[in-house]
Amino acid sequence: MYELSHKYGLPDNVSEQLLPDRLEEIKEAIRREIRKELKIKEGAEKLREVATDRRSLSDVASIVKKSNNKLAELKSELHELESQIILTQGNSVSNNGGHVTRPLPY
Repeated sequence: MYELSHKYGLPDNVSEQLLPDRLEEIKEAIRREIRKELKIKEGAEKLREVATDRRSLSDVASIVKKSNNKLAELKSELHELESQIILTQGNSVSNNGGHVTRPLPY
């Protein structure tokens, strides 16, 4: 969680009341990055269809591979963050009388 906090600018000393909102902000930032990376991958795959020489094909394959790796990393971060959100909500159950909001699916 510390790594995600640092990567997305969440300070270490966020109050427990503000934490759920900040986690949701980070979650949305990760989702935007995933959408961006999917567009990059889609564009590279379209380039692959029209590339004719080996060097171009190699360059495009490299872009697709990097994009796939980045997508896997972002999805892992999103999964970790969603787990943290669930834990945070579980901790707030004792603080707010059992009211829990459920996270939305992708």
